[in-house]
Amino acid sequence: MALRRRGKDKFYHAYFRTLRAQPDGTLRYAMTTVNLGTGDLVTARAMEADLMARAKAARIRCRVEAHMRHLEEAAGAVPEFPVPPSPVRVQRRKRLKLSDWAVTVAKYRDIGEASRQVFSRFVRLVPEKYFDEVTPESAFSYLNRQYGGPGKGKSFNNTKTSLNVIFNLLRIDAGIEESPFAKIPNRRHESRHQRPFTEDEFRRIYAAAREPWKTAVLIAWWTGLREESVFNLRWSAIAGDVLTTMPGKTARFGRAVQIPIHPQLQAALDALPRKNDYVLGCYKITKGGAFHHQFRALLDSLHIVTDKSGIVNFNSIRDSFVTRCDEAGLPRHATRGLVGHVSDRETDLYSHDLSSARQIQNLPSVKLGN
Repeated sequence: MALRRRGKDKFYHAYFRTLRAQPDGTLRYAMTTVNLGTGDLVTARAMEADLMARAKAARIRCRVEAHMRHLEEAAGAVPEFPVPPSPVRVQRRKRLKLSDWAVTVAKYRDIGEASRQVFSRFVRLVPEKYFDEVTPESAFSYLNRQYGGPGKGKSFNNTKTSLNVIFNLLRIDAGIEESPFAKIPNRRHESRHQRPFTEDEFRRIYAAAREPWKTAVLIAWWTGLREESVFNLRWSAIAGDVLTTMPGKTARFGRAVQIPIHPQLQAALDALPRKNDYVLGCYKITKGGAFHHQFRALLDSLHIVTDKSGIVNFNSIRDSFVTRCDEAGLPRHATRGLVGHVSDRETDLYSHDLSSARQIQNLPSVKLGN
C-alpha cells in the first residue's frame, strides 16, 4: 500500500491491491485507489492502516472461498447460488464545479452581463456544488423559490432561458447529457405596460430621491432613456447641446438616437463633477438587485403605485417623456428618433429629424423647487 497526495486539494490517496474471486474460481488481483479526503499525514496513516487491515481480511476470505469452491467442484457439488461476476471498475469521470462556470464558458463564447448575474446568483443560492448534481427537479424548485410569485412569470422565463443556455454550453465539460432546465415549461404571464408619471408625481419623486437617483430621474425626464442607458451614459456622448447614444435594448438595429438637451437638464449636467467618463460616475453605484430595488422602495414610500392604467417603475419616466412630446405637438417621426422605437405599435420607425426634435428644448421646465 502507498500514500500519495493528488488534486487541487492535495488530499492523500491510498493505493493498494485487492483480491477478487472470478466465476471460474480463480483469483485475480486489482489495483484500487481511495481518496482519504484529508491532507493531514497522521490522519492519512491511521486511515491507511485501517484499509490495510480490511483488505487483508478480504484477501483471506477470498482465498478460503476459492479453496472451498475447488473442493466442491472436485466432489461434484454444484454451488447453491451462482457466483456473481467480478465487478468491472469504472473510471470516475471528470466533474465540473458550478463555481468554475465563468472560466469554462469563456472557451466557447462571451456571456452578457445580465446572464452572468443570473448564473452567479444561481451558484450562490443552490446547495449543489457540481453541475451533474443539478436535477430537473432541483432546477424547477429553484425557479419557483425565486420567481414563483404572482407577476413574476416573465422573470421566471427569462431566468430559465439564461440558465439553460449556459448549461447547454457546458454539457461536455460537466459530463451531462442534457441541461436540467431544458424541459421546464415557461410560465404564463400577462405583459402589462408601464404608465406615465404625472408631473406632480415626478416632482415628488425628484424631491424625495437621493443621489444618484435624483440626477438619474432628471436625465430620464428630459431624454426618455431607459434606466440602463441613463446609468451607462458617458460624457463623450454629449457634443454641444445634443446627446448621441445607442440604447442597449435597441443596439441590435445598429442605429443611434440624437436627443437635444433641454436647458434645465443642461444646467444640472454642468453642475456635476467629472470624476470619469460616466455622467453619473461621481456617485457610488453598487451593481446588483439591491441597488435597483431602491427606486421601487422610493415609489412605495411615496405611495405611487400600479393601478389599472399600468405598472410603475423607472421606465415610467420614459412614457412620461413620450406623452409630453405628443402633448406639445412634436411630430411623430421626431419622437420616434428620440426614443428609438422601431414600429408604429411602439412609436413607429426611426427618424433623425433633429430640427423637429429640438422642439423639446422649448418645453416648459418642470418646477422642482429649491
